[in-house]
Amino acid sequence: MPHDRIVNVDQASSDTVDPRIVGSLPQGQFLMTASADGVRSGHITRWVQQCSQVPLLVSVAIPRGTTIEPLLRDSRCFAICGIRPEDRVIDRRFNVDDKNQEDPFVGLDSFHDITGAPILRRARYYLDCELIGHLAMESDCRIYIGQVASGQWLDLNEASGDGA
Repeated sequence: MPHDRIVNVDQASSDTVDPRIVGSLPQGQFLMTASADGVRSGHITRWVQQCSQVPLLVSVAIPRGTTIEPLLRDSRCFAICGIRPEDRVIDRRFNVDDKNQEDPFVGLDSFHDITGAPILRRARYYLDCELIGHLAMESDCRIYIGQVASGQWLDLNEASGDGA
């Protein structure tokens, strides 16, 4: 089980980030979200990974030219929501041509934590991150690096201890 492995989380983050989240990376699908000036956007990606322990950093790869990129630049923060494998709603909402789409969060229960990035309540867990940099390689994707400010399991099965 991926979250059974030992994960070192720095002391400053240990109170705000559940180590099970880091232990589950980079498996599954993720929704990267951002908000700036009243505009919200999200992009589904499979490429999220821990890239530092102290401070706790994650890297996220998304294609160039997505509508979330200007929001990342302006807000300097983002959230990563772990998508439940059976969740088809998020897939339909955020896996479309987002250039002509209105706010994909309308009708979905969401909240924000420390940074103000939108977080879906239907996610398995989230990581709330401050953007500390990005890499623009000669490829179809950019890599964004975020310092994790907080994270929490939102799973309904947490009380049973399986956290899946």
